[in-house]
Amino acid sequence: MTTPDPHPTASASDATPPAVPQTPSGDWRMAEHWPELVVAVTDQALETVDRLLRGLEVLVQRGRLSDAEFQVLATPAQRLKHCGVHAQQIVRFQSGRVRQSHEKIDLAYVVESVLQERRNDLAMMGITVRRKFHPAQLLIDPTLGYSLAQAMLDWCSPLGDHIDLRLDLDGTPARARLWMKVQTHEPPVQSQVFEDNLQWLLLRQIAATDGGIELTREVQTDGVELTAVFRRTLAPQITVTDDATPADAGPSTTFKTVTGAYVLVCSAAADTRLQALGIVRQLGATADGVASGAQAVAAMRDRDVHLLVLDEVHPPADVATLQLDLATQHPTLTVLRLTAPGSPAVAASPGQAARVPVDGLDAALGSAVMFTLSNVL
Repeated sequence: MTTPDPHPTASASDATPPAVPQTPSGDWRMAEHWPELVVAVTDQALETVDRLLRGLEVLVQRGRLSDAEFQVLATPAQRLKHCGVHAQQIVRFQSGRVRQSHEKIDLAYVVESVLQERRNDLAMMGITVRRKFHPAQLLIDPTLGYSLAQAMLDWCSPLGDHIDLRLDLDGTPARARLWMKVQTHEPPVQSQVFEDNLQWLLLRQIAATDGGIELTREVQTDGVELTAVFRRTLAPQITVTDDATPADAGPSTTFKTVTGAYVLVCSAAADTRLQALGIVRQLGATADGVASGAQAVAAMRDRDVHLLVLDEVHPPADVATLQLDLATQHPTLTVLRLTAPGSPAVAASPGQAARVPVDGLDAALGSAVMFTLSNVL
């Protein structure tokens, strides 16, 4: 499995679709420019929210705001930020500029990666998740698979505080089915469930982009169900018994994690370095940051590094020292490169490192690290 083209945050240049044919002079129509409008509004909203959050953090550091008060103010700001990211995703997928690479992936691993990455947010919201997974191999673009799992969770989260999640094979020929049920205390209101809100529009756009995903949402007396069925499911390689337990297989909820991984982040920019470290550590990996090539060389000499995140936008002044050491002493070390804002994300492939735009760390770096380490550990 290779690192996916990181999905969410897209700059104006990356998210804007190809130019629309111009109408005759003086016959300008907003309907032909809605993607540019979405990009402009979301870019400004995200920048404003980031400034607001930084200001709140400063108040906490100065003792002017308690942690509890910070959460009260930061939670709606984070929700607004997520809305902006979702809007950017919709435009990016709709534009047709997302280059898909259908690969064989383990959907159970992808979904578990999403749950691990979101575990702190879910705990903060008081949401519990109970899951049961069975092996399911798909042919799908890794970015779309990861984005779909994230979007399904985002759609379900506001509806209740307990989510049952199942992944199994259904029908003949067998198709992978990802099913989420949100248990509600009161009978769900159908008008709210079937509202075409931002989260649902993102789900529909992801499904349309892939072309092989069927989405359904249903209202039950005790909750709401959201199901995704994948048409490009590969034939299972193991026999499944009547009780849906894979024969001669381990527990279906046992997955590889990044807990034992050590990631080194090298950037001369303190803000970028700290932001990347925070994202990597939330995944459960151990991570350290260095500001110079000499420090990176020393770190690689002292312990085994599974992944190097190298900031090529703010490289250390002695980056040549690091490059020489990589070539001579660590030629097989996996490197994930942070590239210029707005540049296209590139999935890892033989002979080519994964690349993540430096302005898309919050939304994209976590998934890129998870997928890269899945091939390393």
